[in-house]
Amino acid sequence: MAAKILTVGFNTRLHENARRFDVDGRCFSMYDYFQGVMDDETVTSFDWIAYWETCGFSLKYIPNTKDVRVFAADGQFLLYARFYDQEYRSIEYVNYFDQHHAKIKRELFDQRGFRSQIVYLAAMQKIQAKVYLNRQGQACLEELYDSDQKLESTLRQIIVHGRDGRDYFFNTQEELQTFFFNTLYQDGDVYISDRNLKLAEALSKTDSAVKVCVVFHSTHAQSQTDVMDSRIKSHYRFMLEHISDFDRFICSTEYQKRDLLERFPNLPVVAIPVGFTQPQVLAPEKRQANRIIGVARYAPEKQVMHQAVAVSKLVAEFPDVQLHLFGYGSQEKALRDFIEEHHLEKNIFLRGFYPDLTEEYQKASLALLTSREEGFSLATLEAQNFGVPVISYDVRYGPSELIQDGVNGSLVTANDQNELYEKIRDYLRQPDLQEQFRHESLATAEKFSATAVTKKWQDLIRNVLAD
Repeated sequence: MAAKILTVGFNTRLHENARRFDVDGRCFSMYDYFQGVMDDETVTSFDWIAYWETCGFSLKYIPNTKDVRVFAADGQFLLYARFYDQEYRSIEYVNYFDQHHAKIKRELFDQRGFRSQIVYLAAMQKIQAKVYLNRQGQACLEELYDSDQKLESTLRQIIVHGRDGRDYFFNTQEELQTFFFNTLYQDGDVYISDRNLKLAEALSKTDSAVKVCVVFHSTHAQSQTDVMDSRIKSHYRFMLEHISDFDRFICSTEYQKRDLLERFPNLPVVAIPVGFTQPQVLAPEKRQANRIIGVARYAPEKQVMHQAVAVSKLVAEFPDVQLHLFGYGSQEKALRDFIEEHHLEKNIFLRGFYPDLTEEYQKASLALLTSREEGFSLATLEAQNFGVPVISYDVRYGPSELIQDGVNGSLVTANDQNELYEKIRDYLRQPDLQEQFRHESLATAEKFSATAVTKKWQDLIRNVLAD
């Protein structure tokens, strides 16, 4: 299945980031498309330092940065440049200044080496225009703004130059995006949109032949105790108010699918997990019986403090119990204060963000999930794939899709902190139960194999194209 990642935002680092995540050649932006570089991975460089010196300019290097100030022979400050690299060969942007030191223009360079965007500035640095260039330096797209000093810069018009031998004019970004989706589309394509707060309106206006699927990444209702009548979240409001404009709606769980169909009986919705599993190397000899792991942002909706409170109650009975929390966020200070206040420095550890938790899962005996809501809970599936059972609040939507209470883990009444403590305590006291949960967790993870999940996507594409 040939698939590409496309974005509608302007990003000079997009292709470098794609290389970092091993999707180079499979990722491009709307601006790449109009600039004619969406399949162009060529990287070029230019000796800007030598060029400026040839011009007779003097340079001042800014310590501990990749920045350079450039001055005319008479000392007038001309421009400020930033480079991607310390060798000053790959330039990121150049800011130009007038004789009063006011910034009047900015040039942004793609990491592939070409000047990609010019931003013209009026008084008070209000944006007048953004001009997007191809590799030959020709303008292929312009965004023109109202730069009234008393107001925010407001987009007035967009011009696409030389497309199919003519120019096109648009009044809004949504109109441009719809044009992009229409002109890019070929028979057999299917758009799958996962940023619907920004893209649903543009996609809804595409030609009737264009196939569009939209994705729910989280819960759709604002209240999880009243999913039938509570307000729809803003991310999904437009698409659920314009159901007939889309070919399929994709959620992550059968539970959410049932809720959606109960409220929107004619919704063409399918459930496809957002993640999949691959075989992992298990290391039973590394596992520590009383080592617990929590993987979540330190954010209010994740309620990580509930995990810390539960472990604080366990210390008297299990002095060697450890809770390792992997994440980041606004609740970090409150967690650190709790640890210090209750002298839990040897029991609770804030580990921050880790790109690879393989070794941590190999050491862990149990994982916890205490969110107010989840769209799927990839952290639960990831833990199960290493044979680490999960004790979770029974919230919409992910946990009950992955956890069979008393079989491969435990589902706890949402926000019942005492029940959470009791379930963890029971688990730590019963080695036989731990072994059962571990075995069944691995069996659950196998149901979400790459092969199984890929087939669901293939079936979706096939059915959408058959309509």
